Formats: sequence, structure tokens, C-alpha cells
Amino acid sequence: MEYLLVVLSVTMTTLGQIFQKLGAVRIKSEMADGKGVIAAAANIHIFLGITTLGLGAFLWLIVLSRMELSLAYPMMSLGYVLVTVASKLFFKEEIPIHRYAGIAVIMFGIVLISRS
Repeated sequence: MEYLLVVLSVTMTTLGQIFQKLGAVRIKSEMADGKGVIAAAANIHIFLGITTLGLGAFLWLIVLSRMELSLAYPMMSLGYVLVTVASKLFFKEEIPIHRYAGIAVIMFGIVLISRS
């Protein structure tokens, strides 16, 4: 159950980052079109980003109440993996080979830590 909570927390945090990126792109576009700061900042992506980040933080508190910090915290690095994959899928970002190597190292580390 604890590992599921970690994955849910990291997933919510990752979604929050994706929504923030979408909101930031939209704000940049709206500011370039001459719209006001309030109108630009009041977009749904920013709201969803804050909401999912908040949910991720709440789930993280539950994780911390149930797991050792030295086990739980390194698993947060799964967020680096998910954000990189999401960046490729949603934003068509180019991911250099050395980042894929880094992801492999992170995943290997998560497996080692989770087995302890």
C-alpha cells in the first residue's frame, strides 16, 4: 500500500508539473497577444497544476507517516523519469541519449532502494 501511495504522490506531482508547463506556455502566448496579467494567469492549466501539486503533497504526507524517510524520499526521483517521459510525449521535446542513461541509473537506484 505504501508503494502505491508513493507512486500516486509522484504521479500527482508530475501532472502538476505538466499542467504548470501548459499554463506557462499559455501565459506567454496570452501576454504576447496583449492580454492582461490577470486574464493570462487565470487559466485552467495553472489551477489544475496547483491542485494536483497540492494533492501530491497531501499524499506525500501520508507516505511520510507510513514509511521510513530514507526509503521513501529516494523514490521521489521517479518524478524525474515521469517528467522526462511526459515532456517527450506532450511537448515533443528532444531527449538526448545521456538523459536516457540517467533515467536508467535512476530506475536502477529505485529498484535497489525498494529491495532494502
